[in-house]
Amino acid sequence: MKIGLISPFKNKVSTYYSNNLKLHRFFDTNKNVPGFFHPNLALLTLAALTPESNQITLIDERVDTLTFEEDFDIVGISMITAQALRGYEIAKQFKQRGIYTVLGGIHPTVCPEEAGTIGDTVFIGEAENTWPRFLEDFKQGSPKNVYKDSGIDISKSPVPRYDLIDTSKYHILPLQTTRGCPHDCSFCTVKAAFGPKYRIKSPKQIVKELEAIRCVAGNKRCIFNDDNMFVNKKKTFEILEAITPMKVIYFAQTDISVADDANLLRKLRESGCVTLFIGFESLVPENLVYIDKTEWKLKQSQLYSEKCKRIQSHGIQILGSFMVGLDYDSRESLLRMKEFVLENNIWAQFLFVTPFPGTRT
Repeated sequence: MKIGLISPFKNKVSTYYSNNLKLHRFFDTNKNVPGFFHPNLALLTLAALTPESNQITLIDERVDTLTFEEDFDIVGISMITAQALRGYEIAKQFKQRGIYTVLGGIHPTVCPEEAGTIGDTVFIGEAENTWPRFLEDFKQGSPKNVYKDSGIDISKSPVPRYDLIDTSKYHILPLQTTRGCPHDCSFCTVKAAFGPKYRIKSPKQIVKELEAIRCVAGNKRCIFNDDNMFVNKKKTFEILEAITPMKVIYFAQTDISVADDANLLRKLRESGCVTLFIGFESLVPENLVYIDKTEWKLKQSQLYSEKCKRIQSHGIQILGSFMVGLDYDSRESLLRMKEFVLENNIWAQFLFVTPFPGTRT
């Protein structure tokens, strides 16, 4: 079979960086900028789950051209909510040609009924178990409309098919060590998509994935796109110890509490970490209580500046994420946010609050 795995994008200009093409190119090509322009890891994993007798074509609309003249038996589209309209458009056009369409990713997971009106099959949750089952069902002529799974043992997840990537199109490549998050922030879809149980791969698995990346991309930078990589400290140290000899350079995502462990920060830098993506969300106490009823973020916020300095003292830069438009924001609080970024010498992204499906916001 010929299978097209597609990551949709509405424009050739990244919505992360406005509609300014020059700005878009700067962020996506400058190796010194902590960015997230990388291949779709879910599709690379699906490719690894697909028997070698099938022909796979990866298409990332940010860097590839989709003509709709491609000769596929199955089109699989992975999408978050920001990609959904374009993803549905792609599915409709291929269906008009009689090509079987499959929709998966976070948006179909939280909006399966909506996705089911567009695609022939919808995947809810994780696909390590269900994708091979679907392919066999399709081969037998009896694919189901819905496949659902969650909370899988990711220690059995295969090494993604990095060999299918044209690495010249990206300056950073993704891998993942964990899924799930114990926090329950009202604006986040992670718990809805992957559950609260924190699952983690073995150091041996991570080394294999890094070796696969190195085979196709040399020492290109990596991003661990876990939502919160360092929750399990014991396992974290085992992974960092295993990858240190590989001399990789990588970005990772976590929360500000990483600053509380000097040994962890030291080991992060030794193992090649150059940037940590941290969600500060807001500097307004009322906003932090609103989005996190446990008040964990509120307690952490009282030491934001001190903790930034601790992280930076180990040679690790910070990319902070902030939300704009929460109920208790004001002109003064937004100006304070700007001052905080400048005073603490951090990179920052500012995102308008958006009530995504699957969240309580």
